[in-house]
Amino acid sequence: MAKANLSSIDTTNGDKLAYYAKSREVSQKSPHKAKESKNDQVVNAKKLANLANAKKKAKKKSKMVKASRKKNKK
Repeated sequence: MAKANLSSIDTTNGDKLAYYAKSREVSQKSPHKAKESKNDQVVNAKKLANLANAKKKAKKKSKMVKASRKKNKK
C-alpha cells in the first residue's frame, strides 16, 4: 500500500481502515459462503453424532472379531 501524499495529514491509518472495511464487505457479499438454516445445522449435528456412534460400534466389533479369530487359532 503506497502512502498517499494528498495533504499534510498522515492518512495511513485511515487507508488501512478503508482497506479492511472494503475487504470485509466483499467477503460478506461473496456467493461462496454457505448459508444453512438452523434446521440444516441441527440435522448435520445429528448426523455427526450418529457417525461417531457408528464408528465406535465398528471399532468394537472389529476388536471382537479379531479376538475371536485369535481365540480360534489356539
